[in-house]
Amino acid sequence: MQRGGTKIREPRLASEAGRSIRPESTIDASITDAVAAEIARQMRLSVTTSRSPALAAAVQRVMSRHGITDPQRLRDRIAADGALREEVLNEATVRETHFFRDSKQFELLRHTILPRLCRRRAGAPARIWSAGCASGEEPYSLAILCAEDGYPARISASDISIRAIAEAVEAEYGEWSLRDTGEYLKRRYFLQCGDRYRLRTDVARSVRFTRLNLGFDTLPAPDRGLAGFDLILCRNVLVYLDAADLMRVAEELFTCLAEGGWLLTAPTDPPLWKYASFQTATTGAGLVYRKPMHVARQAGAERVFPTDASRATGNEARHPKENSR
Repeated sequence: MQRGGTKIREPRLASEAGRSIRPESTIDASITDAVAAEIARQMRLSVTTSRSPALAAAVQRVMSRHGITDPQRLRDRIAADGALREEVLNEATVRETHFFRDSKQFELLRHTILPRLCRRRAGAPARIWSAGCASGEEPYSLAILCAEDGYPARISASDISIRAIAEAVEAEYGEWSLRDTGEYLKRRYFLQCGDRYRLRTDVARSVRFTRLNLGFDTLPAPDRGLAGFDLILCRNVLVYLDAADLMRVAEELFTCLAEGGWLLTAPTDPPLWKYASFQTATTGAGLVYRKPMHVARQAGAERVFPTDASRATGNEARHPKENSR
């Protein structure tokens, strides 16, 4: 898979109306860092010590493209220019992803979570949300998994980036995006067009995309189909939220789940158990959250996870025939 489903772009210098600007290396780093932090606050993004240099570099790249020599000017323009704000967001948020990323989580989904959802839903489609879908690899992986194993599902997907959503709707990927997919699934669900692979139309159309900023937007949002989910994947997104927004989003994700619904986050995401009333289980795929069943139903309710839920071989993104080879 290409990184984040997008082509890698090298930072480049630009000019406006033929006017040359200073190279990035000559821009005062302390000023850029301060402005980057202010921009992050405007956008409700968390700036940790580890990511602040990357955000400052993103600010510098946008300045270079637009011929802006003063970081303060960029900060002022972003407040009124939605397109420029979107551009900084695209540069600042890392969309490193690929199909079936974190095979242990997909094994847990395939062998434990989805079968149990299917039984509980009694033939009705499972309601699934990929929150932070980037260029579509995650929700399309879910769609392929459900199609392959015969699980009816309605899949929603959202991202903060308009550009990422446009790429997701296009549903066309490079070899790098498919590096963990396996030849069987690649042949079955993709049409090769030169060095690109287009997802089968029926699978692509099974996912509904919408733009959402977890830092700003209020959830649940039933009018947008963002409520009552049996399964939510919110992976590699929560690290971008500041502490106050993280507390709020944890409660909102909890509220967006139906009773007995599951939430999967990434190993690098901050823990949510202290912010909402999740049940938790530690598995071979990491910490997994579940919304408790109603008290009146708990006597006969299943355990959060069976004892074999942590078994993982790392091969389940491929077809069983390939795993046996």
